Amino acid sequence: MASEVTTDTKDTKRTVVVSVDDSPMTDHVLKWCARRILTDKDKVVLVHAVEYSNVTFLPGSEIGAFSGGTVMADVNEAIRKAAVEKGTKFLQECSKKLSAEGSAANELKLLLVHPSTSVKGAICDYTDDIKPDLVVCGSRGMGAMGRAFLGSTSDYLMHNAKCSTMIVKPPPSSESETTAGNDARLHCG
Repeated sequence: MASEVTTDTKDTKRTVVVSVDDSPMTDHVLKWCARRILTDKDKVVLVHAVEYSNVTFLPGSEIGAFSGGTVMADVNEAIRKAAVEKGTKFLQECSKKLSAEGSAANELKLLLVHPSTSVKGAICDYTDDIKPDLVVCGSRGMGAMGRAFLGSTSDYLMHNAKCSTMIVKPPPSSESETTAGNDARLHCG
C-alpha cells in the first residue's frame, strides 16, 4: 500500500529567478510574473546579462601615438564600468516596475558577459549555481528560423537549466495588456 505525501507550498519560500533584457518583452514578463506567479514569500532574483568587449588594439598605438598598455587598460576599465552602470540602472528600473505591480525583487544580479561566452550560457550557469526553484524568461516570438540562426535564450534555458523553466509568450497584438498573457509554458527539467 502506497502512502500519500503532501507538501504545503504556501509556507515554502521559493527562489524565482526572472531573467530580464532590454527588449520590449521585459515589461510584459515583469507584469505577468507579478500578477500570476510571484507571492510575498518568494525570493525573487532579477538577473540581467550585459555583453561587453575589451579593446585589443588602439589605432595609432603601432606608431607610438599612445603609451600602449596604460591607455588600453584605462579604456577597457571605462568600458567595463559603463557596462556595470548601464546594467545596474536597468535592473533598478525593472525592480521599480515589479514593485509597481505589487511584487518585490529581493536581489538584483548583473552578469558581465565577455563575447567568448554567450548571454544564455551565463544565465544558465548562474541558475545552476544558485539552484532556484524556477527561472522565468520571455519569448520574443522569433519563430523557428530566428531561433535556428540567432539562438533563443528561452529555448536554451528550457533545455539546459537544471531547474524548471517558465517561458512567458508575447501578448497577442489584438488583446490589451490586462487580458493578455494567460499563455505561458512551464517546462520541468
